[in-house]
Amino acid sequence: MKDKYGEWEKDSPRLQAELEKKLSEHGGTDLVTSYESVARAFPSGSPHPSTFDYPMLDESALRNWASVRGWRVQTAPEMEPGQDSASPPIRFTKT
Repeated sequence: MKDKYGEWEKDSPRLQAELEKKLSEHGGTDLVTSYESVARAFPSGSPHPSTFDYPMLDESALRNWASVRGWRVQTAPEMEPGQDSASPPIRFTKT
């Protein structure tokens, strides 16, 4: 597991940059994206309870990062009803 976390941490800055680019190129004030992609950009030290393929999301780091860039973050389970409730889509709303 420690090896997986090392990979997640190593990939995190690149994935954060990709997320930032996606948000800026979107041009709108509301964007919903997958939990997995955001969790890979902001990995916690814990594996996801449903899969070992990606980590749990470090919500505090994500909220701080998003706030600095003028975005509010919240889960959007209504976008995928009936899906894994531990991996709801993530909504970014421009503040």
